[in-house]
Amino acid sequence: MRQVRAGVQKKSVNRKGVFIFFTLPAVFLYSFFIVYPLISGLYYSLTDWNGMSKTFHYVGLDNYHKILSDQTSLTIVGRTFGYTFLLVIICTFMAVLLALLLNRNIKGKSFFRAVYFFPAVLSSITIGLIFNQIYSNLLPVIGKTLHIPILSQSLLSNSQTAMFAILLINIWQGTALPTVLAISGLQTISNDILEAARIDGASHGQTLRYIKLPLLMPTISIIIIFNARSGLMVFDYIKATTNGGPGFSTMSIATLIYKHAFTDMRFGYSSAESTLCFLLITIFALLQLHMSRVKD
Repeated sequence: MRQVRAGVQKKSVNRKGVFIFFTLPAVFLYSFFIVYPLISGLYYSLTDWNGMSKTFHYVGLDNYHKILSDQTSLTIVGRTFGYTFLLVIICTFMAVLLALLLNRNIKGKSFFRAVYFFPAVLSSITIGLIFNQIYSNLLPVIGKTLHIPILSQSLLSNSQTAMFAILLINIWQGTALPTVLAISGLQTISNDILEAARIDGASHGQTLRYIKLPLLMPTISIIIIFNARSGLMVFDYIKATTNGGPGFSTMSIATLIYKHAFTDMRFGYSSAESTLCFLLITIFALLQLHMSRVKD
């Protein structure tokens, strides 16, 4: 009996050793590429480091005070939040709508799913460059031919329409992955529940309102958080199309951080901006998860 217990304990110790052996590389990589940059970024946000010099000074919360008192930065933050709000609303609605359509038994369902998912596999920079050509060369020709003033020039060259043009690019690509998530969420709904609702005489609208959407809310919460992060950190589309122009009309939080870091060489200041942005996204995600749990 003692030999059996000793053998079991030995196997348990060996198994723990194997688990630790395979876990350590992942822990090391995560700590090196995620934890360490977060801690170092927080540290540099309290300094005046320019990104190159070996010497810098500790300035405490001075960078954060300057950010919160800078009217230009606050305007850009407000614009980014407005952009994010529109992106979340439109992308979430489009994702759920497309998922409901593509989840039905229609001919060529797999083909349409592949078509709608195709934008997700493309690089954001590539998509931005493609739409840049569309806005600059294709739409103006169509606008002049059809005598549509707003399309007669590039939408990206107009400070009133540039941000909406970028939003359209983001929606085109940003709807793809949430649609797949929504389809997977719909497929987890038991057919027995839907069949029972049909037997009870529930219409398609009632089934959607009282069964599908409530059961889909956890997935919708994930989609909202995903789109919110994408909107708050929008960078690639702006960099590939307007680079923040005309003027500062399409400047976002991410492009502002990039400008302060790599153009103005104010790495300490940009680290403080990155820290505040991280806190905003974290707070939003926690609030959204809390609200979804309360609803459940």
